[in-house]
Amino acid sequence: MNLAHPTLEPPYGARDAHGMAALVDAIPEHVHEALRRTSDAPWQLNGAAPDLVAVGGMGGSAIASDLTSAMYADVMPRPWLTVRDYAWPACVNPRSLAVLSSNSGNTEETLSLEAQTVARGIPAVALTSGGELARRAEARGLHRQTVPGGMPPRASLFHAWVPMTRLVGALGWAPDSGADWAEAAALMTTRRGALGTASPEPANAAKQLARASHGRQVFVYSSAGPVAAVGVRWRQQLNENAKLLGHSAVVPELNHNEIVGWQAAGDMHRGISVIVLRDREDAAEHVTRLDLTAQYAEKQGASVHEVHSVGESRLARLASLVQFGDYFSLYLALLGTVDPTDISSIDDFKRRLAERAKVR
Repeated sequence: MNLAHPTLEPPYGARDAHGMAALVDAIPEHVHEALRRTSDAPWQLNGAAPDLVAVGGMGGSAIASDLTSAMYADVMPRPWLTVRDYAWPACVNPRSLAVLSSNSGNTEETLSLEAQTVARGIPAVALTSGGELARRAEARGLHRQTVPGGMPPRASLFHAWVPMTRLVGALGWAPDSGADWAEAAALMTTRRGALGTASPEPANAAKQLARASHGRQVFVYSSAGPVAAVGVRWRQQLNENAKLLGHSAVVPELNHNEIVGWQAAGDMHRGISVIVLRDREDAAEHVTRLDLTAQYAEKQGASVHEVHSVGESRLARLASLVQFGDYFSLYLALLGTVDPTDISSIDDFKRRLAERAKVR
C-alpha cells in the first residue's frame, strides 16, 4: 500500500483489524433488528404519564437520546433531557421517568444515576446489553430493553436510537416511529450501495470527502434544528473512529462568537475542512446564516463542503446524515492508517481513574 496515498478500497486488512467497516456497512440490518426486538418486546410503562423523561448515559447511549430529542422537540408536550453526569438535576423527581442507558451495563456514571433513582424514588427503565445495570434492573423488577453486546457502543447507535424513538410513541407523545424506521432502513440500504466500502472512490461521495479532508482539522456546522444532534454525532465519530479532534457548532449561535475566530486569516485556517450539514427543514434564517458562514470560512482559507440529507420523513433524513458521517469517519481512519475500533486512550484513562479512586 502507498502510505502517501492509501487506498480506500477493501480489503482493509490490519488497518481495520477489529471489523469496524463491517459494522458501519451493517447499519440497515441494525435498524431491522432493533425494530423486530422492540415490536416483540415493547416498552412497558406503569403509572401516570411522566412530567419529563431524563435519559442518563454517556457516549453512544447519550447521543441516541440527543437524536431522539432533536427528532421530536417540536411535538413532544413534555421535556426530554439527556444527562451526561453522575447526578440528576433537581427537576428529575418521582413524577418523572428515568431511562438508564448503558450499552455495556457497567458505565459508572449511569450506575450512579441508577442508585439515585432508588434514593430519590424516581421511576426508571433500563436500556442495556447486560452488566451491572441489567443485574440491578432485574433485582428491582425494572422494565429493560435489551441491546446486543459484543460491539463498540458507538457502532450500536441504532440499537439504542430505535427503542428511544419508540419510547416517545409508547408515551403517546408522538406517533410510533416504526414506519419511519422502515423507510430509513430501506434508504440506508440503497445509500450503502453508493457510500459503502464496496463502492469505489470515484463514485463514492463519503470516500471523496474523506480524501479532501485528510490531513485537515474538521469543523462540522449545521442549523440549530434537528440536525444539530447529528453534528455532535459526527464530531464524536471523528474523535473515536478517526482519532481526530473534530469540532461542531450551530447557527445562529456561532455567528455571535465563533465566527470571530475566523477573522484573522492564516495557515491554521487553510488546514481546516468545514463541512456544512444541510436539511430541507432548516429554517430560512438558518439557511442564510449557513450560506454566509460558509462563504466567510472559505474566504479565510478553509476548504468548505456540504452534505445534504436525503429521504422523506425527518427521521430517515437524520439517519441518512448519521450514516454518511459514520462512513466519513471510517474512511478518515483508514486514510490515517489508524484502527477505527481502538480506544486505548479511553481504556488507559479508566485505568488511571480506578487507580486514583483506590488512593482516595
